[in-house]
Amino acid sequence: MKKLLFIIPPYFNANDYLDKHRAAVLPAFTIPYGILSMEAYLVEHCVQLGDMRLLDLNVTLKRLVETRTVDAHEAVFNAELQAVLEEFQPDIVGISALFNSSFGYIQRLVKVAKDFDPGILTIAGGGLPSAAYKLMLDTCPDLDAICKGEGELPLKALIDSDDQAQVIANHRAWIDRPSIARGKMPAHDFIADLDDIPPMNYSIIDLDNYNQRGIDKRYTDQPKREMAIHTSRGCPFLCVFCSNPSLHGRDVRFMSVERVVADARRMRDDFGMTVLMLEDDHFFHDKERAKRLLRELATLDIRCEFPNGAAVYAIDDDMAELLAAAGVSAVALAVESGSNHVLNNIIKKPLKKKLIRPAVEALRKHGVRSHVFIVTGLPGELDEHRQETLEMLLENGFDWIHVYLAIPIFGSRLYDICVENGYIEDAGNENFVATKSVIRAPGIDPVKLEAFAYETQLRVNFVENYNIKIGRHDIALHYMKNVVDKYPDHGFGHLYVSQCYAALGDQELALEHAASARTIFDTDDWWKALAIKHGCDYRRIIDAVVDEQPLPPVAGLAKPIVEMASV
Repeated sequence: MKKLLFIIPPYFNANDYLDKHRAAVLPAFTIPYGILSMEAYLVEHCVQLGDMRLLDLNVTLKRLVETRTVDAHEAVFNAELQAVLEEFQPDIVGISALFNSSFGYIQRLVKVAKDFDPGILTIAGGGLPSAAYKLMLDTCPDLDAICKGEGELPLKALIDSDDQAQVIANHRAWIDRPSIARGKMPAHDFIADLDDIPPMNYSIIDLDNYNQRGIDKRYTDQPKREMAIHTSRGCPFLCVFCSNPSLHGRDVRFMSVERVVADARRMRDDFGMTVLMLEDDHFFHDKERAKRLLRELATLDIRCEFPNGAAVYAIDDDMAELLAAAGVSAVALAVESGSNHVLNNIIKKPLKKKLIRPAVEALRKHGVRSHVFIVTGLPGELDEHRQETLEMLLENGFDWIHVYLAIPIFGSRLYDICVENGYIEDAGNENFVATKSVIRAPGIDPVKLEAFAYETQLRVNFVENYNIKIGRHDIALHYMKNVVDKYPDHGFGHLYVSQCYAALGDQELALEHAASARTIFDTDDWWKALAIKHGCDYRRIIDAVVDEQPLPPVAGLAKPIVEMASV
Protein backbone atom coordinates (compact mmCIF):
# COMPACT_ATOMS: atom_id res chain seq x y z
CA MET A 1 0.00 0.00 0.00
CA LYS A 2 1.39 3.38 -1.04
CA LYS A 3 1.35 6.63 0.88
CA LEU A 4 1.04 9.92 -1.02
CA LEU A 5 2.05 13.33 0.35
CA PHE A 6 0.84 16.42 -1.54
CA ILE A 7 2.73 19.69 -1.09
CA ILE A 8 1.48 23.08 -2.26
CA PRO A 9 4.40 25.53 -2.52
CA PRO A 10 3.67 29.22 -1.83
CA TYR A 11 2.00 31.08 -4.66
CA PHE A 12 4.07 34.13 -3.71
CA ASN A 13 7.73 35.04 -3.34
CA ALA A 14 8.55 35.01 0.36
CA ASN A 15 11.38 37.49 -0.19
CA ASP A 16 8.83 40.17 -1.08
CA TYR A 17 7.79 40.15 2.59
CA LEU A 18 11.23 40.41 4.16
CA ASP A 19 10.99 44.17 4.75
CA LYS A 20 9.46 44.41 8.21
CA HIS A 21 8.38 48.00 7.55
CA ARG A 22 6.54 47.21 4.35
CA ALA A 23 2.74 47.02 4.43
CA ALA A 24 2.60 44.00 2.13
CA VAL A 25 -0.40 41.77 2.75
CA LEU A 26 -0.81 38.28 1.34
CA PRO A 27 -3.99 37.69 -0.65
CA ALA A 28 -6.55 35.28 0.71
CA PHE A 29 -5.92 31.64 -0.16
CA THR A 30 -8.44 29.50 -1.94
CA ILE A 31 -9.27 25.95 -0.89
CA PRO A 32 -6.92 23.48 -2.68
CA TYR A 33 -9.80 22.18 -4.74
CA GLY A 34 -7.72 20.17 -7.19
CA ILE A 35 -6.02 18.16 -4.46
CA LEU A 36 -9.30 17.59 -2.65
CA SER A 37 -10.76 16.30 -5.91
CA MET A 38 -7.83 13.94 -6.47
CA GLU A 39 -7.97 12.71 -2.88
CA ALA A 40 -11.68 11.92 -3.19
CA TYR A 41 -11.23 10.11 -6.49
CA LEU A 42 -8.13 8.14 -5.46
CA VAL A 43 -9.55 7.03 -2.10
CA GLU A 44 -12.63 5.72 -3.88
CA HIS A 45 -10.97 4.06 -6.87
CA CYS A 46 -7.38 3.10 -5.98
CA VAL A 47 -6.60 -0.42 -4.81
CA GLN A 48 -3.07 0.26 -3.58
CA LEU A 49 -3.52 3.65 -1.87
CA GLY A 50 -2.78 3.44 1.83
CA ASP A 51 -3.03 7.04 3.02
CA MET A 52 -2.76 10.60 1.79
CA ARG A 53 -1.67 13.88 3.40
CA LEU A 54 -1.54 17.53 2.39
CA LEU A 55 0.97 20.21 3.36
CA ASP A 56 0.01 23.71 2.17
CA LEU A 57 3.01 25.99 2.64
CA ASN A 58 0.91 29.04 1.83
CA VAL A 59 -0.54 28.60 5.30
CA THR A 60 2.98 28.50 6.72
CA LEU A 61 4.04 31.59 4.77
CA LYS A 62 0.97 33.44 6.01
CA ARG A 63 1.99 32.68 9.59
CA LEU A 64 5.53 33.91 8.92
CA VAL A 65 4.27 37.14 7.36
CA GLU A 66 1.96 37.81 10.29
CA THR A 67 4.75 37.15 12.82
CA ARG A 68 7.32 39.05 10.71
CA THR A 69 9.68 36.08 10.60
CA VAL A 70 9.79 35.64 6.84
CA ASP A 71 13.59 35.87 6.82
CA ALA A 72 13.66 32.30 8.15
CA HIS A 73 11.16 30.94 5.63
CA GLU A 74 13.43 28.38 3.91
CA ALA A 75 14.49 26.80 7.18
CA VAL A 76 10.88 26.78 8.39
CA PHE A 77 9.59 25.18 5.18
CA ASN A 78 12.31 22.53 5.30
CA ALA A 79 11.73 21.76 8.97
CA GLU A 80 7.97 21.50 8.50
CA LEU A 81 8.37 19.19 5.53
CA GLN A 82 11.01 17.13 7.33
CA ALA A 83 8.67 16.61 10.27
CA VAL A 84 5.87 15.41 7.99
CA LEU A 85 8.24 13.06 6.15
CA GLU A 86 9.44 11.52 9.39
CA GLU A 87 5.95 11.06 10.79
CA PHE A 88 4.15 10.01 7.57
CA GLN A 89 6.87 8.09 5.68
CA PRO A 90 5.40 8.67 2.18
CA ASP A 91 6.21 6.60 -0.88
CA ILE A 92 5.28 9.42 -3.28
CA VAL A 93 5.68 13.17 -2.81
CA GLY A 94 3.66 15.30 -5.23
CA ILE A 95 4.06 19.05 -5.74
CA SER A 96 0.96 20.89 -6.93
CA ALA A 97 1.73 24.31 -8.43
CA LEU A 98 -0.35 26.73 -10.48
CA PHE A 99 1.76 29.81 -11.13
CA ASN A 100 5.25 30.84 -12.24
CA SER A 101 5.94 32.38 -8.84
CA SER A 102 6.01 28.88 -7.30
CA PHE A 103 8.80 27.69 -9.59
CA GLY A 104 11.70 28.54 -7.28
CA TYR A 105 10.37 26.46 -4.41
CA ILE A 106 9.99 23.16 -6.24
CA GLN A 107 13.58 21.91 -6.44
CA ARG A 108 14.21 22.86 -2.82
CA LEU A 109 11.16 20.90 -1.68
CA VAL A 110 11.78 17.74 -3.69
CA LYS A 111 15.43 17.81 -2.57
CA VAL A 112 14.29 17.67 1.07
CA ALA A 113 12.22 14.60 0.16
CA LYS A 114 15.07 12.91 -1.70
CA ASP A 115 17.56 13.69 1.07
CA PHE A 116 15.17 12.07 3.54
CA ASP A 117 14.68 8.98 1.39
CA PRO A 118 16.14 8.65 -2.13
CA GLY A 119 13.53 5.99 -2.84
CA ILE A 120 10.64 8.45 -2.64
CA LEU A 121 9.08 9.07 -6.06
CA THR A 122 8.88 12.87 -6.54
CA ILE A 123 6.28 14.14 -8.99
CA ALA A 124 4.68 17.47 -9.89
CA GLY A 125 1.44 18.58 -11.45
CA GLY A 126 -0.85 21.57 -11.91
CA GLY A 127 -0.81 24.45 -14.34
CA LEU A 128 2.87 25.36 -13.95
CA PRO A 129 4.45 21.89 -14.38
CA SER A 130 1.92 20.99 -17.10
CA ALA A 131 3.07 23.88 -19.26
CA ALA A 132 6.77 24.09 -18.27
CA TYR A 133 7.57 20.40 -17.96
CA LYS A 134 10.79 20.53 -20.01
CA LEU A 135 12.22 23.49 -18.15
CA MET A 136 11.18 22.11 -14.78
CA LEU A 137 12.76 18.72 -15.38
CA ASP A 138 15.92 20.46 -16.62
CA THR A 139 16.22 22.69 -13.55
CA CYS A 140 14.88 20.39 -10.82
CA PRO A 141 17.26 17.40 -10.71
CA ASP A 142 15.45 15.83 -7.74
CA LEU A 143 12.10 15.80 -9.53
CA ASP A 144 11.34 12.43 -11.12
CA ALA A 145 8.27 13.02 -13.30
CA ILE A 146 5.47 15.43 -14.20
CA CYS A 147 1.77 14.88 -14.85
CA LYS A 148 0.19 17.04 -17.56
CA GLY A 149 -3.24 18.42 -16.79
CA GLU A 150 -5.70 16.95 -14.32
CA GLY A 151 -4.32 14.22 -12.09
CA GLU A 152 -7.14 11.90 -11.04
CA LEU A 153 -6.74 9.26 -13.76
CA PRO A 154 -2.94 9.48 -14.19
CA LEU A 155 -2.39 9.20 -10.42
CA LYS A 156 -4.70 6.21 -10.16
CA ALA A 157 -2.69 4.46 -12.87
CA LEU A 158 0.57 5.28 -11.09
CA ILE A 159 -0.52 4.29 -7.59
CA ASP A 160 -2.13 1.01 -8.61
CA SER A 161 0.79 -0.12 -10.74
CA ASP A 162 3.53 -2.44 -9.51
CA ASP A 163 5.83 -0.86 -12.10
CA GLN A 164 5.67 2.92 -11.72
CA ALA A 165 8.50 3.49 -14.19
CA GLN A 166 6.49 1.69 -16.83
CA VAL A 167 3.45 3.86 -16.18
CA ILE A 168 5.51 7.05 -16.41
CA ALA A 169 7.11 5.82 -19.63
CA ASN A 170 3.88 4.78 -21.36
CA HIS A 171 0.92 6.69 -19.87
CA ARG A 172 0.08 9.65 -22.07
CA ALA A 173 -0.14 12.18 -19.22
CA TRP A 174 3.20 11.33 -17.58
CA ILE A 175 6.56 12.74 -18.71
CA ASP A 176 10.12 12.35 -17.41
CA ARG A 177 13.63 12.93 -18.77
CA PRO A 178 13.98 9.63 -20.63
CA SER A 179 10.59 10.01 -22.31
CA ILE A 180 11.42 13.58 -23.36
CA ALA A 181 14.63 12.23 -24.88
CA ARG A 182 12.53 9.74 -26.85
CA GLY A 183 10.39 12.56 -28.18
CA LYS A 184 7.29 11.91 -26.10
CA MET A 185 4.78 14.75 -25.82
CA PRO A 186 2.50 14.50 -22.76
CA ALA A 187 -1.26 14.70 -23.32
CA HIS A 188 -4.31 15.16 -21.13
CA ASP A 189 -6.20 12.29 -19.56
CA PHE A 190 -9.45 13.82 -18.34
CA ILE A 191 -12.47 12.51 -16.47
CA ALA A 192 -15.31 13.09 -18.91
CA ASP A 193 -18.14 13.10 -16.35
CA LEU A 194 -17.31 15.18 -13.28
CA ASP A 195 -20.04 13.38 -11.35
CA ASP A 196 -17.64 10.42 -11.26
CA ILE A 197 -15.58 12.31 -8.66
CA PRO A 198 -16.88 11.41 -5.17
CA PRO A 199 -17.77 14.09 -2.60
CA MET A 200 -14.69 15.74 -1.16
CA ASN A 201 -13.13 15.07 2.21
CA TYR A 202 -12.70 18.54 3.74
CA SER A 203 -11.34 17.09 6.96
CA ILE A 204 -7.84 16.90 5.46
CA ILE A 205 -7.60 20.72 5.60
CA ASP A 206 -8.34 23.37 8.19
CA LEU A 207 -11.17 25.37 6.62
CA ASP A 208 -10.30 28.37 8.78
CA ASN A 209 -7.19 28.88 6.63
CA TYR A 210 -9.35 29.48 3.55
CA ASN A 211 -12.04 31.80 4.82
CA GLN A 212 -11.07 35.25 3.53
CA ARG A 213 -11.45 35.02 -0.25
CA GLY A 214 -14.81 36.79 -0.38
CA ILE A 215 -14.96 39.93 -2.49
CA ASP A 216 -18.10 41.44 -0.92
CA LYS A 217 -16.56 43.45 1.91
CA ARG A 218 -19.86 43.90 3.73
CA TYR A 219 -19.15 40.55 5.33
CA THR A 220 -15.45 40.89 6.13
CA ASP A 221 -15.91 41.08 9.89
CA GLN A 222 -18.99 38.87 10.11
CA PRO A 223 -18.95 35.16 11.00
CA LYS A 224 -18.96 33.10 7.82
CA ARG A 225 -17.71 29.88 6.29
CA GLU A 226 -16.56 30.20 2.70
CA MET A 227 -16.18 27.05 0.61
CA ALA A 228 -15.30 26.74 -3.06
CA ILE A 229 -16.74 24.65 -5.86
CA HIS A 230 -15.85 24.19 -9.52
CA THR A 231 -19.03 23.04 -11.25
CA SER A 232 -17.25 22.71 -14.60
CA ARG A 233 -13.78 22.35 -16.07
CA GLY A 234 -12.38 23.79 -19.26
CA CYS A 235 -12.87 27.00 -21.23
CA PRO A 236 -13.36 27.41 -24.99
CA PHE A 237 -11.68 30.80 -25.15
CA LEU A 238 -7.99 31.49 -25.78
CA CYS A 239 -7.42 34.75 -23.92
CA VAL A 240 -3.80 35.70 -24.43
CA PHE A 241 -2.84 35.73 -20.75
CA CYS A 242 -4.62 32.52 -19.72
CA SER A 243 -3.04 29.08 -19.36
CA ASN A 244 -6.28 27.19 -18.72
CA PRO A 245 -6.07 24.97 -21.82
CA SER A 246 -2.77 23.51 -20.57
CA LEU A 247 -4.54 22.29 -17.43
CA HIS A 248 -8.22 21.68 -18.24
CA GLY A 249 -8.47 21.88 -22.02
CA ARG A 250 -10.89 23.85 -24.19
CA ASP A 251 -13.85 21.46 -24.06
CA VAL A 252 -16.13 22.33 -21.13
CA ARG A 253 -17.14 19.42 -18.90
CA PHE A 254 -19.85 19.82 -16.30
CA MET A 255 -21.08 18.42 -13.03
CA SER A 256 -24.78 17.74 -13.19
CA VAL A 257 -26.99 20.35 -11.56
CA GLU A 258 -28.18 17.70 -9.13
CA ARG A 259 -24.62 16.90 -8.06
CA VAL A 260 -23.72 20.56 -7.55
CA VAL A 261 -26.76 21.13 -5.37
CA ALA A 262 -26.08 17.97 -3.38
CA ASP A 263 -22.48 19.07 -2.77
CA ALA A 264 -23.56 22.55 -1.74
CA ARG A 265 -26.17 21.16 0.62
CA ARG A 266 -23.55 18.86 2.16
CA MET A 267 -21.13 21.78 2.60
CA ARG A 268 -23.88 23.73 4.33
CA ASP A 269 -25.16 20.96 6.56
CA ASP A 270 -21.96 19.09 7.43
CA PHE A 271 -19.33 21.85 7.37
CA GLY A 272 -21.28 25.01 8.20
CA MET A 273 -20.77 26.64 4.81
CA THR A 274 -22.52 30.01 4.50
CA VAL A 275 -20.83 31.35 1.36
CA LEU A 276 -20.44 29.27 -1.80
CA MET A 277 -17.56 30.50 -3.97
CA LEU A 278 -18.34 29.54 -7.56
CA GLU A 279 -14.87 29.35 -9.11
CA ASP A 280 -15.57 27.97 -12.59
CA ASP A 281 -13.45 29.24 -15.45
CA HIS A 282 -16.62 29.72 -17.50
CA PHE A 283 -19.75 29.19 -15.41
CA PHE A 284 -22.01 30.68 -18.12
CA HIS A 285 -20.80 28.50 -21.01
CA ASP A 286 -24.21 26.83 -21.01
CA LYS A 287 -26.58 29.63 -20.05
CA GLU A 288 -29.61 27.41 -19.63
CA ARG A 289 -27.71 25.12 -17.27
CA ALA A 290 -26.48 28.18 -15.37
CA LYS A 291 -30.05 29.42 -14.97
CA ARG A 292 -31.28 26.05 -13.79
CA LEU A 293 -28.44 25.77 -11.30
CA LEU A 294 -29.09 29.26 -9.92
CA ARG A 295 -32.76 28.40 -9.44
CA GLU A 296 -31.75 25.33 -7.45
CA LEU A 297 -29.17 27.20 -5.36
CA ALA A 298 -31.88 29.71 -4.46
CA THR A 299 -33.53 27.01 -2.35
CA LEU A 300 -30.49 26.52 -0.09
CA ASP A 301 -30.59 29.81 1.85
CA ILE A 302 -26.88 30.53 1.39
CA ARG A 303 -24.89 33.42 -0.03
CA CYS A 304 -22.87 33.00 -3.22
CA GLU A 305 -20.03 34.89 -4.90
CA PHE A 306 -18.24 34.69 -8.23
CA PRO A 307 -14.67 35.72 -7.33
CA ASN A 308 -12.84 34.50 -10.45
CA GLY A 309 -14.28 36.63 -13.22
CA ALA A 310 -17.66 36.03 -14.87
CA ALA A 311 -18.50 36.48 -18.55
CA VAL A 312 -20.03 39.91 -19.08
CA TYR A 313 -22.03 38.94 -22.16
CA ALA A 314 -24.04 36.38 -20.17
CA ILE A 315 -25.45 38.89 -17.70
CA ASP A 316 -28.75 40.51 -18.62
CA ASP A 317 -31.73 41.45 -16.48
CA ASP A 318 -33.05 37.88 -16.28
CA MET A 319 -29.68 36.45 -15.30
CA ALA A 320 -29.07 39.23 -12.76
CA GLU A 321 -32.47 38.52 -11.18
CA LEU A 322 -31.59 34.82 -10.93
CA LEU A 323 -28.21 35.64 -9.44
CA ALA A 324 -29.81 37.79 -6.77
CA ALA A 325 -32.45 35.16 -5.99
CA ALA A 326 -29.69 32.56 -5.57
CA GLY A 327 -28.08 34.68 -2.89
CA VAL A 328 -25.28 36.01 -5.10
CA SER A 329 -24.10 39.19 -3.43
CA ALA A 330 -21.09 40.03 -5.61
CA VAL A 331 -19.78 39.15 -9.06
CA ALA A 332 -16.32 39.87 -10.42
CA LEU A 333 -16.63 40.68 -14.11
CA ALA A 334 -13.85 39.54 -16.46
CA VAL A 335 -13.65 42.75 -18.50
CA GLU A 336 -9.83 43.01 -18.77
CA SER A 337 -9.78 46.18 -20.91
CA GLY A 338 -11.87 49.19 -21.84
CA SER A 339 -10.51 49.17 -25.38
CA ASN A 340 -12.28 47.18 -28.08
CA HIS A 341 -8.96 47.01 -29.95
CA VAL A 342 -7.22 45.38 -27.00
CA LEU A 343 -10.14 43.05 -26.30
CA ASN A 344 -10.56 41.81 -29.85
CA ASN A 345 -7.07 42.05 -31.38
CA ILE A 346 -4.68 41.51 -28.45
CA ILE A 347 -6.52 39.51 -25.79
CA LYS A 348 -8.72 37.78 -28.40
CA LYS A 349 -11.68 38.04 -26.05
CA PRO A 350 -15.21 37.89 -27.50
CA LEU A 351 -16.47 40.96 -25.62
CA LYS A 352 -17.71 44.29 -26.88
CA LYS A 353 -17.33 47.28 -24.58
CA LYS A 354 -20.95 48.28 -25.16
CA LEU A 355 -22.07 45.20 -23.21
CA ILE A 356 -20.42 46.28 -19.97
CA ARG A 357 -22.78 49.02 -18.81
CA PRO A 358 -25.99 46.99 -19.29
CA ALA A 359 -24.48 44.13 -17.27
CA VAL A 360 -23.43 46.43 -14.43
CA GLU A 361 -26.80 48.19 -14.42
CA ALA A 362 -28.66 44.87 -14.37
CA LEU A 363 -26.61 43.68 -11.39
CA ARG A 364 -27.08 46.99 -9.58
CA LYS A 365 -30.84 46.90 -10.21
CA HIS A 366 -31.05 43.56 -8.40
CA GLY A 367 -28.69 44.48 -5.57
CA VAL A 368 -25.66 42.49 -6.72
CA ARG A 369 -22.26 44.17 -6.27
CA SER A 370 -20.08 44.37 -9.38
CA HIS A 371 -16.30 44.15 -9.32
CA VAL A 372 -14.12 44.26 -12.40
CA PHE A 373 -10.78 42.75 -13.34
CA ILE A 374 -8.46 44.71 -15.64
CA VAL A 375 -5.22 43.40 -17.16
CA THR A 376 -2.78 46.01 -18.43
CA GLY A 377 0.72 45.93 -19.92
CA LEU A 378 0.07 43.54 -22.79
CA PRO A 379 2.36 43.83 -25.82
CA GLY A 380 0.62 46.05 -28.34
CA GLU A 381 -1.38 47.99 -25.73
CA LEU A 382 -0.78 51.74 -26.01
CA ASP A 383 -1.42 54.74 -23.79
CA GLU A 384 -4.54 55.54 -25.79
CA HIS A 385 -5.94 52.10 -24.95
CA ARG A 386 -5.17 52.55 -21.26
CA GLN A 387 -6.90 55.93 -21.41
CA GLU A 388 -9.99 54.19 -22.82
CA THR A 389 -9.83 51.71 -19.96
CA LEU A 390 -9.61 54.46 -17.36
CA GLU A 391 -12.61 56.25 -18.85
CA MET A 392 -14.60 53.00 -19.05
CA LEU A 393 -13.92 52.30 -15.38
CA LEU A 394 -15.15 55.75 -14.38
CA GLU A 395 -18.21 55.63 -16.60
CA ASN A 396 -19.68 52.27 -15.61
CA GLY A 397 -19.94 52.63 -11.84
CA PHE A 398 -18.39 49.38 -10.61
CA ASP A 399 -18.42 48.89 -6.87
CA TRP A 400 -14.71 48.06 -6.86
CA ILE A 401 -11.99 47.67 -9.48
CA HIS A 402 -8.85 45.54 -9.58
CA VAL A 403 -6.06 46.43 -12.04
CA TYR A 404 -3.43 43.75 -12.58
CA LEU A 405 -0.23 43.77 -14.59
CA ALA A 406 -0.05 41.15 -17.31
CA ILE A 407 1.89 38.05 -16.30
CA PRO A 408 3.40 35.79 -18.99
CA ILE A 409 2.22 32.58 -17.34
CA PHE A 410 3.71 29.33 -18.61
CA GLY A 411 1.23 27.75 -21.00
CA SER A 412 -0.34 31.03 -22.12
CA ARG A 413 -0.05 32.58 -25.58
CA LEU A 414 1.34 35.65 -23.84
CA TYR A 415 4.32 33.66 -22.57
CA ASP A 416 5.04 32.35 -26.05
CA ILE A 417 4.77 35.85 -27.55
CA CYS A 418 7.13 37.26 -24.94
CA VAL A 419 9.72 34.49 -25.38
CA GLU A 420 9.62 34.66 -29.18
CA ASN A 421 10.16 38.43 -29.14
CA GLY A 422 12.58 38.67 -26.22
CA TYR A 423 10.16 40.66 -24.05
CA ILE A 424 11.13 38.99 -20.76
CA GLU A 425 14.35 40.47 -19.40
CA ASP A 426 13.89 39.30 -15.83
CA ALA A 427 13.76 35.52 -15.93
CA GLY A 428 13.22 35.23 -12.17
CA ASN A 429 9.86 33.53 -11.86
CA GLU A 430 9.44 34.87 -8.33
CA ASN A 431 8.68 38.27 -9.90
CA PHE A 432 5.86 36.94 -12.07
CA VAL A 433 3.12 38.44 -9.92
CA ALA A 434 0.27 40.77 -10.79
CA THR A 435 1.84 43.82 -9.11
CA LYS A 436 5.13 43.75 -11.03
CA SER A 437 5.83 44.47 -14.68
CA VAL A 438 8.17 41.85 -16.15
CA ILE A 439 7.28 42.43 -19.82
CA ARG A 440 9.62 44.74 -21.76
CA ALA A 441 7.68 45.20 -25.00
CA PRO A 442 7.85 48.35 -27.15
CA GLY A 443 5.84 51.14 -25.56
CA ILE A 444 5.89 49.59 -22.10
CA ASP A 445 7.73 51.53 -19.42
CA PRO A 446 7.62 49.24 -16.38
CA VAL A 447 7.81 52.05 -13.82
CA LYS A 448 5.04 54.03 -15.47
CA LEU A 449 2.94 50.94 -16.01
CA GLU A 450 3.10 49.92 -12.36
CA ALA A 451 2.20 53.49 -11.42
CA PHE A 452 -0.74 53.44 -13.81
CA ALA A 453 -2.10 50.19 -12.36
CA TYR A 454 -1.85 51.39 -8.78
CA GLU A 455 -3.02 54.94 -9.38
CA THR A 456 -5.96 53.90 -11.54
CA GLN A 457 -7.24 51.94 -8.57
CA LEU A 458 -6.71 54.95 -6.31
CA ARG A 459 -8.55 57.24 -8.67
CA VAL A 460 -11.54 55.01 -9.44
CA ASN A 461 -11.95 53.35 -6.04
CA PHE A 462 -11.36 56.46 -3.93
CA VAL A 463 -11.09 59.89 -5.58
CA GLU A 464 -13.99 59.33 -7.99
CA ASN A 465 -15.75 56.51 -6.18
CA TYR A 466 -19.07 55.86 -7.89
CA ASN A 467 -21.01 54.98 -4.75
CA ILE A 468 -19.90 58.18 -3.03
CA LYS A 469 -20.97 60.11 -6.12
CA ILE A 470 -24.51 58.75 -5.88
CA GLY A 471 -24.71 59.02 -2.11
CA ARG A 472 -24.31 55.30 -1.30
CA HIS A 473 -21.67 55.89 1.37
CA ASP A 474 -22.62 52.69 3.16
CA ILE A 475 -21.50 50.59 0.18
CA ALA A 476 -18.29 52.55 -0.34
CA LEU A 477 -17.42 52.32 3.36
CA HIS A 478 -17.23 48.52 3.44
CA TYR A 479 -14.57 48.44 0.76
CA MET A 480 -12.56 51.41 1.99
CA LYS A 481 -12.59 50.23 5.59
CA ASN A 482 -11.21 46.90 4.40
CA VAL A 483 -8.30 48.78 2.81
CA VAL A 484 -7.31 50.75 5.91
CA ASP A 485 -7.61 47.64 8.06
CA LYS A 486 -4.99 46.00 5.82
CA TYR A 487 -2.90 49.11 5.13
CA PRO A 488 -3.00 51.43 8.16
CA ASP A 489 -0.88 54.08 6.39
CA HIS A 490 -3.19 54.39 3.36
CA GLY A 491 -3.81 58.13 3.02
CA PHE A 492 -6.72 57.96 0.58
CA GLY A 493 -8.25 55.12 2.56
CA HIS A 494 -8.46 57.08 5.82
CA LEU A 495 -9.58 60.22 4.00
CA TYR A 496 -12.56 58.67 2.27
CA VAL A 497 -13.48 56.40 5.18
CA SER A 498 -13.73 59.64 7.15
CA GLN A 499 -15.95 61.15 4.49
CA CYS A 500 -18.22 58.08 4.47
CA TYR A 501 -18.59 58.03 8.25
CA ALA A 502 -19.40 61.74 8.25
CA ALA A 503 -22.07 61.27 5.59
CA LEU A 504 -23.54 58.38 7.60
CA GLY A 505 -23.67 60.47 10.79
CA ASP A 506 -20.92 58.73 12.79
CA GLN A 507 -18.92 61.82 13.69
CA GLU A 508 -16.65 60.11 16.22
CA LEU A 509 -15.26 57.64 13.71
CA ALA A 510 -15.21 60.31 11.00
CA LEU A 511 -12.94 62.48 13.17
CA GLU A 512 -10.73 59.53 14.06
CA HIS A 513 -10.01 58.73 10.40
CA ALA A 514 -9.77 62.39 9.45
CA ALA A 515 -7.01 62.80 12.03
CA SER A 516 -5.18 59.78 10.60
CA ALA A 517 -5.53 61.15 7.07
CA ARG A 518 -4.22 64.59 8.12
CA THR A 519 -1.18 63.04 9.75
CA ILE A 520 -0.39 60.92 6.68
CA PHE A 521 -0.75 63.77 4.19
CA ASP A 522 1.21 66.21 6.38
CA THR A 523 4.13 63.83 6.89
CA ASP A 524 4.28 61.74 3.73
CA ASP A 525 5.23 63.61 0.55
CA TRP A 526 4.33 60.61 -1.59
CA TRP A 527 0.68 60.64 -0.55
CA LYS A 528 0.60 64.42 -0.82
CA ALA A 529 1.91 64.26 -4.39
CA LEU A 530 -0.68 61.64 -5.30
CA ALA A 531 -3.46 63.85 -3.93
CA ILE A 532 -2.29 66.79 -6.01
CA LYS A 533 -1.90 64.68 -9.15
CA HIS A 534 -5.42 63.26 -8.92
CA GLY A 535 -7.27 66.38 -7.86
CA CYS A 536 -7.93 65.21 -4.32
CA ASP A 537 -8.46 68.30 -2.13
CA TYR A 538 -7.75 66.43 1.10
CA ARG A 539 -7.57 69.58 3.23
CA ARG A 540 -11.03 70.64 2.14
CA ILE A 541 -12.47 67.18 2.82
CA ILE A 542 -10.85 66.99 6.27
CA ASP A 543 -11.99 70.50 7.18
CA ALA A 544 -15.55 69.70 6.10
CA VAL A 545 -15.57 66.58 8.28
CA VAL A 546 -14.12 68.39 11.31
CA ASP A 547 -16.46 71.38 10.96
CA GLU A 548 -19.45 69.16 10.14
CA GLN A 549 -20.02 71.07 6.93
CA PRO A 550 -21.40 69.73 3.62
CA LEU A 551 -18.85 67.46 2.03
CA PRO A 552 -17.26 68.59 -1.25
CA PRO A 553 -18.32 66.89 -4.47
CA VAL A 554 -16.35 64.02 -5.92
CA ALA A 555 -13.52 64.97 -8.28
CA GLY A 556 -14.22 65.48 -11.96
CA LEU A 557 -13.13 63.86 -15.20
CA ALA A 558 -10.20 61.53 -15.57
CA LYS A 559 -6.84 63.11 -16.35
CA PRO A 560 -4.96 62.03 -19.47
CA ILE A 561 -3.02 58.83 -19.22
CA VAL A 562 0.37 60.56 -19.41
CA GLU A 563 -0.46 62.35 -16.18
CA MET A 564 -1.87 59.25 -14.56
CA ALA A 565 1.29 57.25 -15.21
CA SER A 566 3.96 59.86 -14.57
CA VAL A 567 6.97 58.66 -12.60
